[in-house]
Order: sequence, then C-alpha cells, then structure tokens
Amino acid sequence: MVEGINYITDEKGNEKGIILDLIAFKKHNIKESDVLKALSGLQELIDRAGIDQKKAGNWDLAKEQLKGLKSQLED
Repeated sequence: MVEGINYITDEKGNEKGIILDLIAFKKHNIKESDVLKALSGLQELIDRAGIDQKKAGNWDLAKEQLKGLKSQLED
C-alpha cells in the first residue's frame, strides 16, 4: 500500500472514490511509478463502480432461515 492513496467507501464497504494526496507523496518521497503500480487495478475498480456488491450470507443466517421454513411447513 502506498502512503497517500486513500479509498472512499460507502457504508457497505463499496469503493466509491480515490484520493491522491500529493503532499504525502512528496513527504514520503513516493515516485510516479510507485503510484502507477499501486493503481494497477484501477480499471477493475472503474468496471465495478456503481454495481452493488452484495455479500453472500453466512452459514448461521442460512440455518436460521431454514429453521423458519421448516417450522412454517410443519404448521
């Protein structure tokens, strides 16, 4: 991780923006090539922008949903 590159995320953790801190780059003597290497996945971030990244449910949640379904079927 390069000092001076900060990602902005929403409440769900989806990356929405990037802040490049030029002063931090200068302070830490970070070169352009280092920044470009750190941003090598930028196209993937752009492609995913605006797409809701839903997290898969965990096993405990699935078990609870199945229990509820089972009890409904028994009634």
